[in-house]
Amino acid sequence: MAPGPDMFDVIVIGAGAAGAPLAARLAEGGAHVLLLEAGGDPLAPAEDRRGARSLADDYSVPAFHAFASEHPGMTESFWVHHYDDEAVERRDPKYWPERKGVLYPRVRALGGCAAHHALIVIRPNDADWNHIAETMGDPSWRASAMQAYWERVERCRSRWFPWRWLARLTGWNPLGHGWDGWLTTELAIPLRGLADRALRAEVLSSLFAAADNHPGRASDWQEAQPDPNERPLWNASASGIKLMPLGTRRHARHGPRERLRAAEAAHPDRLTLRLHAEVRRIEIENGRAVAVRYAEQGVERVSRARHDIVLCAGAFGSPKLLLLSGIGDPGHLAEAGVAPIHPLPGVGRNLQDRYEIGVVNRMKRPWQTLEGVTYGPSDRAYKLWRRFRIGNYTSNGALFAARFRSRAELPEPDLFCFSFLADFRGYYPGYSARLLKPDYLTWVVLKAYAANRAGTVRLRSADPADPPEIRFRYFHDDGPGDRDDLDAMVTAIRFVRRIAGAMESRIAEEEEPGRQRESDAALRQYVRDHAWGHHACGTCAMAPLADGGVVDGGFRVHGLGGLRVVDASVFPRIPGYFPVAAVAMLAEKAADQILADAAITRKE
Repeated sequence: MAPGPDMFDVIVIGAGAAGAPLAARLAEGGAHVLLLEAGGDPLAPAEDRRGARSLADDYSVPAFHAFASEHPGMTESFWVHHYDDEAVERRDPKYWPERKGVLYPRVRALGGCAAHHALIVIRPNDADWNHIAETMGDPSWRASAMQAYWERVERCRSRWFPWRWLARLTGWNPLGHGWDGWLTTELAIPLRGLADRALRAEVLSSLFAAADNHPGRASDWQEAQPDPNERPLWNASASGIKLMPLGTRRHARHGPRERLRAAEAAHPDRLTLRLHAEVRRIEIENGRAVAVRYAEQGVERVSRARHDIVLCAGAFGSPKLLLLSGIGDPGHLAEAGVAPIHPLPGVGRNLQDRYEIGVVNRMKRPWQTLEGVTYGPSDRAYKLWRRFRIGNYTSNGALFAARFRSRAELPEPDLFCFSFLADFRGYYPGYSARLLKPDYLTWVVLKAYAANRAGTVRLRSADPADPPEIRFRYFHDDGPGDRDDLDAMVTAIRFVRRIAGAMESRIAEEEEPGRQRESDAALRQYVRDHAWGHHACGTCAMAPLADGGVVDGGFRVHGLGGLRVVDASVFPRIPGYFPVAAVAMLAEKAADQILADAAITRKE
């Protein structure tokens, strides 16, 4: 018998990159699921507080992803601290004095940050899963076991014939792609870009420059495969030039939102979605999470769960809700005015992110491929995308990427650099307007596996409406790990400068960091003052309780029944290089775990 109107098998909080596919898979598996989302549907006309473009276009058009992150119909901005010392923070031009912080764009909508991210979908390194397996002593987390979840997620359409049919007919899948999953991956081919002879020449010159100046292991470059999602036959951690798979279907954004809506249509009796539902706290009775208190359209409601309540609110939202529910460090809870219910000091600690920086070049003349591009619904590029799904707007703007080690002895490549035909210097109010410039080339430098784990998410008060206090504590102790991270960023800046050397005749000026910053010391200081990140992880870490962990290997909160966390906050170490694929794989594994633990079977 189905649960009553306020009773469900499982309640999922947050319909983002984890919550949406998790709720969909649970409903397909036979569970009656309530999914609570604080935002709305970005494709619903009622959500469109129209700006220069419609919310539906900003969501759907790959080239509009930066505008999506600032669209008032779904944006949820956090103001975070990179440093504890405000005087140090003020050296960052992105620091906003009136908000006393730096903008960290997030989304309040179906799909979560998968509704505004740059669409890059890259399978995690095997080492990311093996690290969890070793941390938890659980072989089900090994990369060999997690591969099945990747194949369940991906729907590869960049290399599907004959490999897809080979896998279907024989069961042999040498490339390791998923062929029939829900997250379609494609390669954008902007036809006008290929016709731009100057651009083609610059890309080829840059490719040769990258190969000639690779700073890692000499053998890596020859062994690397351009498809980062292809399972290599040897040297799984090789460096080299990489293509950029995008999470699009027919060259429009397609991801967790679409996965959820398909399951909702197929199982309306088992999947209940409530939008604009602001969760206040989780109710705990006798050591077990039993209910969720929330406001829906201003009306206070309580819904109960027979089996599990699952937090999928993200690296900021999940620890905040645990703390508001009295789960966390008792001293901090008392300071915030929350009655401690369950001591768990690790909640809100271990906050991690990547370090990113932009090497921004102004060109001597605009790119031919951007001629006439206005990033609006009236230009020719938009009409080509709308009618035929071709042209510039099928791409997120990236040309190509390079993955490599900053030091030859590292077990995994720790640097991922990619080029954009845009002026990009990080996040601050109005940053997306810089994308309208047609004469810029930016290399974005991303430092994976950073050493810093000193960040925290803390309550400001017991009021659920108050945003949490978020401190990343960049380069916090100037220890060996911080120095290695700074040196890695300097290595990457010099690397992309050498690539730009192949285009020297067309570059008017390197505006950031600027060629006046040439010494290692000057570049290190620039990184300290200008770095940013947007892949927060780790604040409800999957680790043993004695090591500060919040959840166990089955996503269960230590010491409490009926409560789990499934999102980027559970990673004990931030995975490389873009989190959306890793989070989707988490959701698939968690669905299997929850269905098995609750002994729920599918009933059609």
